[in-house]
Amino acid sequence: MADYQQAQEAKKTESTTNRPVSKVKTKSSSSVQRGVECPNCHASIPEEALFCPECGFDLNQPLFCPHCGEKTSPGADICQFCGTWLLDNQCKFCYAELSPEAAFCPECGKPKEGIPCPHCGKLSIFDFCSVCGKPVTEEAFKTLELARNDPEAKAVADAAEHIAGIEAELAKLEESLSSEPEPESEPDSAPITAPPPERQSFFSERRMAAIRKTDQNRDAAVQRRVEEKKKEEEDARKREEEQRTKAEEARKRQEQGRLEKMKQEQERKEALEKQRADAIAALNVLVRKQAAQRFSSHQEARRWYMSNRLPHAIGWLCNYTGTVHLYDPDGGPNACNQPSLGGCDYFGEIVKQVDDNWDRWVPKV
Repeated sequence: MADYQQAQEAKKTESTTNRPVSKVKTKSSSSVQRGVECPNCHASIPEEALFCPECGFDLNQPLFCPHCGEKTSPGADICQFCGTWLLDNQCKFCYAELSPEAAFCPECGKPKEGIPCPHCGKLSIFDFCSVCGKPVTEEAFKTLELARNDPEAKAVADAAEHIAGIEAELAKLEESLSSEPEPESEPDSAPITAPPPERQSFFSERRMAAIRKTDQNRDAAVQRRVEEKKKEEEDARKREEEQRTKAEEARKRQEQGRLEKMKQEQERKEALEKQRADAIAALNVLVRKQAAQRFSSHQEARRWYMSNRLPHAIGWLCNYTGTVHLYDPDGGPNACNQPSLGGCDYFGEIVKQVDDNWDRWVPKV
């Protein structure tokens, strides 16, 4: 707030066409000033002052929002609850004074009620549309060009893109590590040779009858058949044993390969997590520098931060209340009523907090 009040004191000497949101006008030294009370902090102030020298409350600004009835913040140009423009007699883009019958600003030439977004058709009172985020005014395009050539803004964008790439690779590794292993395929079994058919005798019936009459020949033939069958069974058992041994060796090789792959993926995951932590720490350093910037007006701040919006940010974290103004659907810095005090894009987790019937999102501690 000290920076804000110092900025307001410095603006007293500016010309009428260049002064920003909050301005001070008092009677000349020859005028008699009667003390009146500030409606915000109750300090004694000159009767014709346009803002309170103690708290910075803009006396042109209503104490309560005319749309939703909530209390307004000192120096704000929009209501922090419903987004209504509070400075009825000032241009929404350059803050120049407007007469009640004026349809366009005499300083910047923009319509009093706002500009329809050429992309989505939404009436915008900001340089960047709060709905689609596209530039609406000529100043927005100029600021985009400045942002592209700004080394600090480019460093922040590159750091955020690097983190997004790490996150994408980590997601793939997580999916691979958590997936079930594919069922092992059994090796093709070698065909088991069927026992040979019994040989048909080439002897005549008479000869066979003579053979059968000999007990010795009959017993020998039976023994030979038993031994042949036993040998066939033993050969089949050996083949099955060889097949089981090969299948087990193949399964072990497959399991060893899977474990080796998992080990490599786990090592890669740990390395990526460390890279992500280092990248986030580096990004936070860059973002803190960005958040320390101050601007002469709220609309100037909104232009700059919207032109530097990072594609993977969920919202814009303001310095004023520590609120994360979501890009969807609020519009990031367009939803903040004190963006000139600085802020930065936010990438972490958020939680809902209710303050004075105001549901807002804040960083998760």
